[in-house]
Amino acid sequence: MNVIEIILKGILSLLLQPVFYLSILLTVLAGYNRVKWERRSFSVRIYSPFLELKNFFSLGIGIAIVLSVVSFFIGFGIMQVWIVIFNIVTILVLIVAMFRLSSTAITIGISSLVFYFCYYYDIKFGPFQDTLLSYDALYIDNFMIAMTFLLAILLFVEAWLIQHTSAKSPSPSLRKSGRGKLIGGFQLRKLWFIPLIAFVPGTEITHIFDFWPIFNIGSESYTLVLLPLVIGFQQQTRSELPEDLSRKIAMQVTTLAVIVAAIGLISIASPVMTLVAFVLAIISRFWISWRFYRTDKNAPLRYKPEPDGIVILGARKDTPSSRMHLVAGEKITEVNSIPVKNRTELYEALNKNRAFCKLKVVGLNGEPRFEQTALYENDSFELGLLLVEPR
Repeated sequence: MNVIEIILKGILSLLLQPVFYLSILLTVLAGYNRVKWERRSFSVRIYSPFLELKNFFSLGIGIAIVLSVVSFFIGFGIMQVWIVIFNIVTILVLIVAMFRLSSTAITIGISSLVFYFCYYYDIKFGPFQDTLLSYDALYIDNFMIAMTFLLAILLFVEAWLIQHTSAKSPSPSLRKSGRGKLIGGFQLRKLWFIPLIAFVPGTEITHIFDFWPIFNIGSESYTLVLLPLVIGFQQQTRSELPEDLSRKIAMQVTTLAVIVAAIGLISIASPVMTLVAFVLAIISRFWISWRFYRTDKNAPLRYKPEPDGIVILGARKDTPSSRMHLVAGEKITEVNSIPVKNRTELYEALNKNRAFCKLKVVGLNGEPRFEQTALYENDSFELGLLLVEPR
């Protein structure tokens, strides 16, 4: 069997893993629910319903290629029992918490702990248990150490994705506060797909799927599998800019990645420390999400109605407002030199001059400035502004 055929059949192995289908389904449903909230809040769709699906398949592919090349040259292999456990754990996490807890710290951490538990208590996985391999203590220790370093690398990747992509196209919405007032906020929700090429030692999997490609390196036999890693992120903010929230969370995830990598180095001398790394990663990643959720819930609201102007929540793409440098949380106090306090007054002021729009905007620093743009025949009558105002 030539190399191309082996690679192609290895890629097709992705279609046999349920995580791939479930993650696509949930991504599509997330887009549908977002559009529903956009229409409920602003009576118009803001982003394409396939935005989440586009993000799902975009950056992760390039990252997966780099990681796969590295894993190939260092000879990293994944046990097929671990792959079965990983699929089960990831499915449960996606169903229970969708994107919020779909961090590799949780999916890989729990999968590795369950795998070690099954090894320690000699729990079998039927046809997926490779009886030809010697599951001795040294072999399992080396595998757990390798998984610790893989987790550290993926946490670095997760932090980078959160910082550089999670705040792009944040989903704005209007909801009622605990006191019944209409307030604005942003939902940052992403799911990234990283199909990692992995080598599985042994040939037991061919007893189930006889078409599975096998190749030899020295005296050892391996099969090629595409592991459907998914990294999820979901956080809501009503108190700060999405970019600021993403940066803060990314810094803490980066710190966690450094700690896990350091424990991985220690585990080379003391393999039991790998268990500490996985437990710490699971608890810490859950705590990071919970901490920012509680902080946002108790912090002063940034996007709430103001008596002396109209608070901006965003601007729709390809509209007059998108041509002006408007930032969420800023406040419009005048339109065409006419003071405005609500949507009706804003549109009345716009009608004074349908060829030009000049806004007086109070920035986040409290300083006023002017933004202006020409209005064209096909431009949105409402400027494409997303506003927070009493209803």
